[in-house]
Amino acid sequence: MKRTLFGALMSALLLAVAVPAGAATVSGTSNVNAEGSVAPGDPTVNFSPGSLVNGTNGINGATFTTTGLGKKYFDYVFSFDLTTAADVAISADAAAGTHIEWFQAALFSSSPAGTALNVGHSPNPLITLTDTTGLITQAGGKNITTDSLSASNLGAGLYYLRLFGVITGNSGNSHLTSLAGSFTATPVAAATPIPGSLLLLVTGLGILGLMAWPRRVPARLAV
Repeated sequence: MKRTLFGALMSALLLAVAVPAGAATVSGTSNVNAEGSVAPGDPTVNFSPGSLVNGTNGINGATFTTTGLGKKYFDYVFSFDLTTAADVAISADAAAGTHIEWFQAALFSSSPAGTALNVGHSPNPLITLTDTTGLITQAGGKNITTDSLSASNLGAGLYYLRLFGVITGNSGNSHLTSLAGSFTATPVAAATPIPGSLLLLVTGLGILGLMAWPRRVPARLAV
């Protein structure tokens, strides 16, 4: 019982440290925009939501639940199927009718759709993930409109890119006017094999070394 209570207290403490003071939770998108297959060596695959209308393919221009912030947020999730192991590079660009105050990109091995987001106040991050299950890598920051990230030696399978951020103001212009990006996959560099001749050379040198080792006569046989 004491151990359970202690664990609960520690979990609460860690959560309080991870979430900045003044942060509020907002709903994340439940939509996933499927972008098809990405194969190493193929041309770059471009992506964008089919529609930027709020609620159609994602969240665009939703108001924070915390009053007085004077901001809105966006949240979109894209999926792609990596056909074979590859190094993957991703870039994304966004534009808004007012100003993008925070833009974040996160790559997952499992779908983040339907998970909430934390929104906060400067100087803390303005928007963060509440659930990092399956998170591979993320990048982003303040007052940027271009995000890029990369991951090395990803195995074949389905992956998810989440693009989310904060837009200035609560006016009718406080929404994304464009959101687009690209996936590029390159084959994983094969490990350089050790030549068979080198192995034979090392083995031969080892045998010669043993043969050259001086033989010692046991002291009890000495006259």
